[in-house]
Amino acid sequence: MKFSGFLILATVIVCVFLTIIFRDTLDGYWGLLSLVFLLVLLLEFFFVFNEKIDGSKDIALIAILGTISAAARVPFAGIPSVQPSTFIIMTAGMIFGAYAGFMVGVETALLSNFFLGQGPWTPWQMLAWGLAGVVGSALKFTKDKRYGLYIFMFVSFLYGYVYGVIMNVWYWLAFIYPHTLQSFLMVWSLSVYFDTLHAIGNVIFVDLFWLKLVKLFFRYKVRFFQDFGKHLSTLKLFCQK
Repeated sequence: MKFSGFLILATVIVCVFLTIIFRDTLDGYWGLLSLVFLLVLLLEFFFVFNEKIDGSKDIALIAILGTISAAARVPFAGIPSVQPSTFIIMTAGMIFGAYAGFMVGVETALLSNFFLGQGPWTPWQMLAWGLAGVVGSALKFTKDKRYGLYIFMFVSFLYGYVYGVIMNVWYWLAFIYPHTLQSFLMVWSLSVYFDTLHAIGNVIFVDLFWLKLVKLFFRYKVRFFQDFGKHLSTLKLFCQK
């Protein structure tokens, strides 16, 4: 498994090198190339994650959280860019770690798009929401802080724009020519309204549901992963909020 991971990483490096050399020749294929490149990166991460799995509990956890996050996205499809998935994924990453958070994000995009529409944008959404889980894991220090809610709220607001930038890169590479800074800024300017709705929606969902979701995730972790003593004090702190 490790050999396969290194092989994929080597393939990515070779692809990057070739695209730099043959940039002019590949001008009309950047959308396709970026999609292949992204799929290879996701595959590499899957190999890494597979080595981190401790047992069936981890697999069940990812499946359940990803399904919940995907199901929560579907009812909000009529409201542009507003959905609770981002904050759920970030919270999962904060409580269960970067690998779990990333996989929950990947599963969210893949499953929800079976209802909302699959396409070449799906892998980019998988990447964007997967990274949301990684960012959430970096906020684990907030879970036992009195002002953790506000820190998490601020970061989730910013991530609404980060998600937009990642999706803009896909659109820019696939449909816009020439690939210049000016053309990318034009694409970004068209998405600011929707990114702002995403960011504000994240803040609203965090304000309404974050503490409840953290308590729920902590109780699950304490009960099923046998680290009660390690997290008891944190759980009591959240129960007092």
